Amino acid sequence: MAEVDHAHFDDQETDVSKWLRFEEEELGTKPKRWLVDPATEERWLMKYATFSRPRNGPEYRKGDDWAEQIACGVARVLGIPAAPVELAVERTPDEIRYGTVCRSVLQEGESLINGDELMGELGIRVSRNRRELYTVEASFNALEGIHPPSHVGGGLSAWDVFVGYLALDALIGNTDRHEENWSAIKPRNVEASRRLSPTFDHASSLGFLLSDQDKDERLSSRDKNRTPEGYADRAKTQFASKPHPIAVLRDAREIAGQAALDYWLEQVRQIDELIAPIWEIPDHRMSAVSKYFAERLLRRNWSRLAS
Repeated sequence: MAEVDHAHFDDQETDVSKWLRFEEEELGTKPKRWLVDPATEERWLMKYATFSRPRNGPEYRKGDDWAEQIACGVARVLGIPAAPVELAVERTPDEIRYGTVCRSVLQEGESLINGDELMGELGIRVSRNRRELYTVEASFNALEGIHPPSHVGGGLSAWDVFVGYLALDALIGNTDRHEENWSAIKPRNVEASRRLSPTFDHASSLGFLLSDQDKDERLSSRDKNRTPEGYADRAKTQFASKPHPIAVLRDAREIAGQAALDYWLEQVRQIDELIAPIWEIPDHRMSAVSKYFAERLLRRNWSRLAS
């Protein structure tokens, strides 16, 4: 059996090869499993990078991993509570699997209540096949009585923080803020208050699913619809009628008022700080073409938010 070349490992990647397998994660459509770091006994969700197999052209690894890592970095710049993410590798004698690990946001005895469950408590039945009721207003109503995440100051409500999540989505072009991709944390003590979970699961962003060849063509295209900016402008979310992430954020502003949105927009004045996480990804995990494409996409969304 051929020896695997491990030369590409660096200090920006976490080697989980010897981590303990805890359990499979059934929620979602992508391959993932829970692991335990033997050094800390913390639980981390390993999400494996996926592949595209086009009919015409070679197979390529999509950017699920670097998109998650960049989104976490942008959230950190904005001060948005997000589940910690690290680039990860899992190696065997004949295979290297790339992905990310995301640290659990739960303490012992806690559990997550997904958005669809919160809306269901109000009689709003949302599912993958029935998202016509999945609106910004329904999300707002579902967060009534929910406390903000731990360690969030400034007098922000859970809804104010959720508006921050939507601002993050708008910047990175996240199209997958569906009803199971945000949650409240149910405490072990039934007398304690439920609180909004830190944001998580941002892989569907920054052009992660396009091939490098496609991105390269778009970077030099004179057709405005083919450019990274054109691509950014056509993003569609999972909310009812599939609005653009920026349209979702504006709907949230109508409910929350301008103050909540202004709070987060004040954090995005320095565009270079938001772009920095893109260029921190190791070259063997994210090509220069993908980095230039992601930067132009983020700059486009930032300019639309700032205008």
